[in-house]
Amino acid sequence: MSEAFRWLLRCAAAAVVAVVVAGCSNDEDENEAPCPAAKVLGEPSELTRFRDGPGRDPTDVLFEARMMRVVGECAYDLDGGEIEVELEVVMEVVRGAALADGKIDYRYFVAIAEWTPDGGLEPVVHSREAFQVDTRIPSGRRGLRYRDLLEITIPRPDDRNVQNYVLYLGFELTKDELSHNRDRFGY
Repeated sequence: MSEAFRWLLRCAAAAVVAVVVAGCSNDEDENEAPCPAAKVLGEPSELTRFRDGPGRDPTDVLFEARMMRVVGECAYDLDGGEIEVELEVVMEVVRGAALADGKIDYRYFVAIAEWTPDGGLEPVVHSREAFQVDTRIPSGRRGLRYRDLLEITIPRPDDRNVQNYVLYLGFELTKDELSHNRDRFGY
């Protein structure tokens, strides 16, 4: 198992921010069948991007971003087959003292995992996809809210319990950004 996978699984086990997908539906009965949960992982739930160089004080911050909420709905057949999920991911980005031109770029990920009854303490990760965000904080504004709409298909070969599936989200962090979060939040 790769180091990145081990890191993802450790984060999943220690997830501190959980946002459950709301407003779910299915093809047969909206009241009986829930959607998979969506959880924002603790360590990668925030991102502080510094300008190049060794400085790490507030004057060196380009921007800070955090995941604000994840909501969505899903559709599937109770007898099995794929789960179609529509997610809305809302992130807040705040300008730092070192950001001159307002340009913001970062990546975040969504991993599809399945907790199986015989899987022990770790889920089976079916896929992980990264999404690029390129935007700009307008001149004179302190920050912005960025909203991304995603359509995700979860493979489900049979009538497995939909609640066994979880979507894990977080920012893609460099080693330095991860270390900054661990120092800041005490992970």
